[in-house]
Amino acid sequence: MSLLNRYRLFVSGTALLLGVVSGMAAAPGKAGVYCKLTDIKDPAALAETMLQIKAAGIDFILPYTKLTSGKVKWASKIAPKEMLDDPEFLGQVTKAAHQAGLKVYPVFCVCTEGGDTKVNPLLEKHPSWAFKTASGPVGYIDPGNAEARAYQTSLIVEAATLYPIDGISLDYMRFPQKVGYTDTARTEFLSRKGVDLAKVLEPASLESEGGKKGASIAAVRAHPVWPQYKEWRRQQLNKFMHELRDAVQNARPGLPMSSYCWGAHTLNSPSFETCQDWKTWIDKKQLDWINPSGYRYTDEEFKKAAALNRQTVPAATPFYITIGVSTSHGKLENPAALRKQMQFAKESGSDGLIFFTWEALRNFMPESGKDIREWRPARP
Repeated sequence: MSLLNRYRLFVSGTALLLGVVSGMAAAPGKAGVYCKLTDIKDPAALAETMLQIKAAGIDFILPYTKLTSGKVKWASKIAPKEMLDDPEFLGQVTKAAHQAGLKVYPVFCVCTEGGDTKVNPLLEKHPSWAFKTASGPVGYIDPGNAEARAYQTSLIVEAATLYPIDGISLDYMRFPQKVGYTDTARTEFLSRKGVDLAKVLEPASLESEGGKKGASIAAVRAHPVWPQYKEWRRQQLNKFMHELRDAVQNARPGLPMSSYCWGAHTLNSPSFETCQDWKTWIDKKQLDWINPSGYRYTDEEFKKAAALNRQTVPAATPFYITIGVSTSHGKLENPAALRKQMQFAKESGSDGLIFFTWEALRNFMPESGKDIREWRPARP
């Protein structure tokens, strides 16, 4: 049996395995926090951590469960053995969080299998799944590849059926921010347009961040086929999102699904190759709430990002801005800086807050815990 048929068989049969009755989607609460929990070594320490998170005014956690490396942190029968990280993680975290009164929205880094610079063992076994640049393949799957989509979908459905999680949080549901192509796109555009996307990239290395910049990138983006290729990629991601939502709902009816995204400034922008059409996902009711990035470290930039995202996210869709306490973009220096961004979020109309990460936020306790407990959204 092919990988595609095996993964489809799993997805179609998971409803029969489900022992948890799911109700309709419920709001996750006013405040959530991403957490890695890699420094927690025993159940007692994990239980104590969950109590500390709850005491800080947090209502739900977003634990990293499928990593950018592609490794998974549950007892998966779908992922190759070399992609298993900690089989006990999701079960232990969910149990401890529920005992502390926290909801659990595991984070699945959907399209990443190795990250921006290298492929992982999965993509080494399935090279046709990988996104390719002029410098070689990188660790992202091709959403236009049906087998790659089915594999990622089956992982998420498997976790949702094995554990009584409260919802699903997506990350990296996008193409990489790189100029490149995929095998399926190359075949499509050779057939449709007579254009070889691999040759469009020659001769320079055209990574659109962290690599060479300049006229070569501009020339590629000015190629007549490039807007059509970006539209094709957007359609493949939208198809992927549709398949994923349907599979999860068939397995766990009513299970909420949310997504982190870079934000409104990337929608339909010629400067971004991510093709992440999250506004359509909202319009088609494939997301129950969304948390765009608020990783900004001046007052004006944060307020601008918060306001633009609130204007773009439909009023009926809960909007949780993600505050980057400490990220690769920068960090907040103290509880006063965090308090200021929380106030800006309220003024922008944010329905809730999500902090990145607990490992950074806990350094601001207990002062920030009081601020979080007292924070209220501008609208009820």
